[in-house]
Amino acid sequence: MQIDATTATLIASAIGALSSGVTAIVILLINMQSEERRHLRELAMRAAVDNWLRTAEAAKEFGYNLPPLDVYIVHMLKLSDILCARDLTAETLALKLREVQQFVKVAMAEAENFTRGLDKPSAEAATKR
Repeated sequence: MQIDATTATLIASAIGALSSGVTAIVILLINMQSEERRHLRELAMRAAVDNWLRTAEAAKEFGYNLPPLDVYIVHMLKLSDILCARDLTAETLALKLREVQQFVKVAMAEAENFTRGLDKPSAEAATKR
């Protein structure tokens, strides 16, 4: 079977349009996911800063020491990661929250070392490597 030039041109155009359309849809989906992740990170950062500011006011009022802002940021970013995970279930929630607390403990230990002027990572951080 032989195809004339007009039919071949139409088939090639249809295939080109279809492949371009599929590519555009894939790129759109990737961009949507990226934008969603960026938005969630922004929300987590804003929540961490707001939480830190409110805690700073209370700490100042009662004379308590306050962990640095980066500890709050680590907490909120990790918490947002686990809450948005697709594999989160009621059964895994406690384990995931413990994981967040482990991150916070390491961040706190490192902040304390930095405050004291120590150059070495904390024992807790060193064991995580």
